[in-house]
Amino acid sequence: MADAPVTLEGWYTLHEMFAVEWGRWNALPAAERASVLDEAGGVLERLSSGGEGHTASYTLVSQKGDLCLLHFRRTVDALREAELGWARTRLRGFLVPTYSYLAVIELGTYELMGHATAVVKKRGLEPGSAGFDEAVKAEMEKMARPRLFPEVPPRRYLCFYPMSKRRGEQVNWYDLPGAERAGFMRGHGEIGRKYAGQVLQIIQGSVGLDDWEWGVSLFADDPVVFKKLIYEMRFDPASSRFALFGPFYVGIRCAPADLGNALGGAG
Repeated sequence: MADAPVTLEGWYTLHEMFAVEWGRWNALPAAERASVLDEAGGVLERLSSGGEGHTASYTLVSQKGDLCLLHFRRTVDALREAELGWARTRLRGFLVPTYSYLAVIELGTYELMGHATAVVKKRGLEPGSAGFDEAVKAEMEKMARPRLFPEVPPRRYLCFYPMSKRRGEQVNWYDLPGAERAGFMRGHGEIGRKYAGQVLQIIQGSVGLDDWEWGVSLFADDPVVFKKLIYEMRFDPASSRFALFGPFYVGIRCAPADLGNALGGAG
């Protein structure tokens, strides 16, 4: 039996996608729309800054929806509180859910251990020497925390998509030995590092939590980077042989105070 990789977990995440019922929304008097937007903006502001966690809002592009809320929280219970906090707004009554995705930020320890080991070796310590294992463990914890509990990156554009690995009769990711899987993922990671500074990536594990196995959130100030990165990765064996992709969602960051502009204005 292939060995299951050890992972570290951070924030629980929830992506909520909504479509506006434009007929009902546009029929509201301007003053009432302004009041509804003011209340909703205040709730988003509290969700964004209150307690342990983060919430960000995006206006979606295409017919897949109009609004996306992204929540990071310590627990599933806290995610549910954020979800209910938004559900109780008057604006929510004019929104129809189109998609949602529940997951938890995930970090594989195999790659992390390799990075930590390289850092410790640069300090002059070698495997087997006194203090080496303790130094690697400390470095892993130091590296992991900001990646497991990040703030929502303040980039203008979001690209989110779910994905799984193939497990068919002829090609099955889960039948591969751990070292072989890790080798595929190292090559995948090398492509991602070419785009460092242009795009930030947050990987979320969702096995047992949602219909796909991972959710990928990409953040950039130029949306064409999403195309270039994902297109290049499609030619990498980790994707070309083993990856299955779900729907893609692209959004533009929207501050709570700008919610009215995102929904066509209050007037």
